Amino acid sequence: MNILLVESKAKCKTLLKHLGKDQWRVLPTGGHVERLAQDRDIHPPKEVRKAYWSNRPGELPNPPWFWTERGEAAIRAIKEEAALHDSVTFYLAADPDREGELIAWHLHKLLAGHGTLHRVSFQEITETAVHAAVASPRKVNQALVDAALIRMFMDRTVGWRASRIARRYTNTSTNSMGRVQTPTLGFIVERELEREAHVPVRYFEVTATTSITDWRVRFHEKSDADAWLDEKHRFSAHRTAQASLAESSHAALVTAGRVHVSAVTRREKSQASRPPFSTDTLFQAAGSRWGWSPNKTAALAGKLYEAGNLTYIRTDSTRLAKEAVEAGRSLIAEAWGPELMGAVTTAEAGEGVQDAHEAIRPTNFQLAIIPDAEPDAQKLYALVRAGTLASLMVPSQRVTLSLKGECEGLDRVLDGSVGWYAEPGWRRAFEALDDALDITPISVDTGASFEWVPGDTEHPNPELREDTTKPPARYRSHAIVKAMKEAGIGRPSTYAKTVDRLAERDYVTTEEGALMPTKGGRNIWLEAAPLFCLQGEREVFQTEYTAAMESQLDEVAEGRRGASEVWETMLNEFKSAHAAAQEAGNAGPLVPRSRLKLQEYLAAAPELTEEIGDLDTLAEQEGRTLLADLRTRDINLLPSEKQLRYLKKMLESTGLTQEQAVESASLLLAGEAPNRDEASALIDHLSTLQSEGLAASAKQLHLIAKLADNAGLDEAGASALVGLKTYAELTGGRGGTASATIDALRAANSGTG
Repeated sequence: MNILLVESKAKCKTLLKHLGKDQWRVLPTGGHVERLAQDRDIHPPKEVRKAYWSNRPGELPNPPWFWTERGEAAIRAIKEEAALHDSVTFYLAADPDREGELIAWHLHKLLAGHGTLHRVSFQEITETAVHAAVASPRKVNQALVDAALIRMFMDRTVGWRASRIARRYTNTSTNSMGRVQTPTLGFIVERELEREAHVPVRYFEVTATTSITDWRVRFHEKSDADAWLDEKHRFSAHRTAQASLAESSHAALVTAGRVHVSAVTRREKSQASRPPFSTDTLFQAAGSRWGWSPNKTAALAGKLYEAGNLTYIRTDSTRLAKEAVEAGRSLIAEAWGPELMGAVTTAEAGEGVQDAHEAIRPTNFQLAIIPDAEPDAQKLYALVRAGTLASLMVPSQRVTLSLKGECEGLDRVLDGSVGWYAEPGWRRAFEALDDALDITPISVDTGASFEWVPGDTEHPNPELREDTTKPPARYRSHAIVKAMKEAGIGRPSTYAKTVDRLAERDYVTTEEGALMPTKGGRNIWLEAAPLFCLQGEREVFQTEYTAAMESQLDEVAEGRRGASEVWETMLNEFKSAHAAAQEAGNAGPLVPRSRLKLQEYLAAAPELTEEIGDLDTLAEQEGRTLLADLRTRDINLLPSEKQLRYLKKMLESTGLTQEQAVESASLLLAGEAPNRDEASALIDHLSTLQSEGLAASAKQLHLIAKLADNAGLDEAGASALVGLKTYAELTGGRGGTASATIDALRAANSGTG
């Protein structure tokens, strides 16, 4: 019997249909089956943490591996299926990328002795591609595995070590720093600093609308002494700082009532199409068109891939297979004529680009509409199809007429323009997305005259507008992906997850779709990250350093550098930076966390004021020594603000008063109000009450619905993960089934695709 192993359950039905159920079984792994120890594993043993910090020269670390949420059950089911047959050949068909290769490596190790093992991969889930893959099996690519392992080990090392220092600056339980996460946070913080430093510059504009175009008064030339410049000394001919000049120009236009064309300049411009979509450009296109988050786009693209409609969706490449080029050109000739077939447009495979896979494209160009697809999935498919076809078509040719106009009573020139596509070329492909094309030629001659279109109170014409320059816009999630790609950090598999992690850590918030750093996020970037310096020259969390690490991983994956050499170089550099960070942090002023702790002791015992002294002049090392001493004393600290908020929330959810909760917990308070230890005991007691049958919270249900949608599950499917039928049966609390459902859905989403 042949057993094909894939990551996502959603693929199984389609793959079995292609292969035939007589001689094949298709089983899911749920993504990764083994993982490293995680932060949420309560204080991993020292030997686990040291597995990355110190290892044998010439070797990669050999840490212990642990089952993932569904890994053990998946392997058990696979072995049980294998035991039903006399002989079994396994085909390890994890996704065709480094992560997939790592999953195949784990499967090979865990299934050794249970059958013959082959690695296969396919770019698209079509009958032809799947049969070609199983007909040409290969061995697990150890170079790809090593690159994935180094990334994982380095991420864990940086995360554990740097996060312990980060904790001093955030005062939160979710402190975290990472190779990709922290530089990405830097983009958001630096943009916010730019906005705060922005100095608005006032300007006036005067415009008038005619039947053919909008006209703008040209106030200045760049050489004018009074030319308008913005805060960065950028010139605009159509803006002025002189209110009187703008007002007189506006009055002249109102009086004139029309414009006379004084000059016409014709220009023709050819524009080649954009390359086909890679992961990052697809995120950007969907975000720009429809405001979609990378997560939403990734989830929809994943479903289209699993249904066999798109090629693999995690790719840096813009390359198209020869067969795809031929199929696309055939459709272009059929739909628009052979004269629209052009050269293949691709992007340069620059530094750090992984070109192992094709661009994202349809598997069947003839399929314009996917039957039964949800509306948003259909829209995304149409976008990918249009983008791919466009990359195979001739450039567009646009004609622009630049117009100069004059008005009676005005000593300034008016600028206007009209244009059309003499040859739409590749833009024809996007007509399926209702992209309007202006293709009708416009004739405008010198001496022509055009009256102003009548305005109204709300939209006067001509119009005098007063405004100020705006600060640079905050990043949106799809724009962050573009910044990551340009900086050479992150990879197609991590783009969508990175911003989510920043939000989970409370480092960024979202306001009307825009990303804003929190106080904790600013502290991480502005105070913690600069501590990690190498020889005082570059910071570990700057994009240049992270990009250099990504390049080294590429060299390992391609077999151009030894894995152990790269690992030891990375580790030793980070060790040096980590030591520098510790030294700099201890020698510097009191960090936020230590200051907060000392303030808590002062609030509980004001008599310590003289002993502790001025916090503003206290060095961090002095503060740490003082705190160590204070912890040995019998001082009842007041509950933290976080404890009080949580306690209030839990009391509300249980319907108990504080007195009732104290009584039910059999607590004897040292004072009228609980101290910190008593508050902690009370919270633990209320958590127990919650776990015994309280209803799931609205926040839990909202998160479950969102995660279920991303995983492609309905209410019944999500509830079934914990043995229930509906969301109404879920229980709240930390130990409730709602919490268990969230964990299971997160595991499902991490293995999707």
